[in-house]
Amino acid sequence: MYPPKFGYVIPDSVNEANEFLEKHEDAKALAGGHSLIPMLKLRILRPSYLVELKGLNELHYIRKEDGKIRIGALTTHYEIVKGNLPLLSQAGSTVADPQVRNMGTIGGVISHLDPAADYPASLMAMDAVVKIKGTSGEREEPFKDFAKDMFSPDLNPGEIVKEVIIPEFPGYTFSYKKLERRAGDYAIVGVAVLLKKDSGVIKDVRIGLTAVNNKAVRAYEAEKILLDKSPDEKLIEEAAEKAMGYANPTSDIRGSAEYKKKMTKVMTKRAILEALNR
Repeated sequence: MYPPKFGYVIPDSVNEANEFLEKHEDAKALAGGHSLIPMLKLRILRPSYLVELKGLNELHYIRKEDGKIRIGALTTHYEIVKGNLPLLSQAGSTVADPQVRNMGTIGGVISHLDPAADYPASLMAMDAVVKIKGTSGEREEPFKDFAKDMFSPDLNPGEIVKEVIIPEFPGYTFSYKKLERRAGDYAIVGVAVLLKKDSGVIKDVRIGLTAVNNKAVRAYEAEKILLDKSPDEKLIEEAAEKAMGYANPTSDIRGSAEYKKKMTKVMTKRAILEALNR
């Protein structure tokens, strides 16, 4: 199916993009396009204009400063994979195929908020912050609040994602485990684990889940089971069981709700073990 007709706009700056998007509230910002274009072809979306952001170099960077990593919205999955970033590089390596990884962007992913996307589990685990730019200026919002619901980012008319901010997490180990029908597919279940050990004791642990709810969630109660403990098989099993309680999936072509819920426990256990053994 072909998409409906739309205008195509190439702004010279982020400010110009903000102004146009605010004036035309049914316009859509276009970054890599691998999420947006399929929805246009299916006519799920019918924007009056597409606003091309790809040429705006002011949104294209990875910077490390003051213990934080700032990732511009137009940074591609490939660049994130090569950037040696905690957790995100591993998650980025599982996104689709090489062509999509070279075109798709982190800003596009979180502006779209597909509930089965890979990054949100990691962003939840890392307490990521989203910097948003609009005609009235910039604001920062925790990712957990920015991701209001599936396909529903907290963006006002005219606003776009400018950057994603994560801590550097020195001394942490991590894992992103993804259950998929075939390599590069959307997640059936995705689990991100980030932890720090000292003398065999877990001093900090963060667990994020994707594809098992309307949006990514943080398994806080599962984290509490592991915190300040020397992990053993029984403890890890208990934490994975608790994480399963955060899963509220729906049945679809990728599997039944019951299957997805059970696999949340399995993938959580695998992610914890991999993070512990790195």
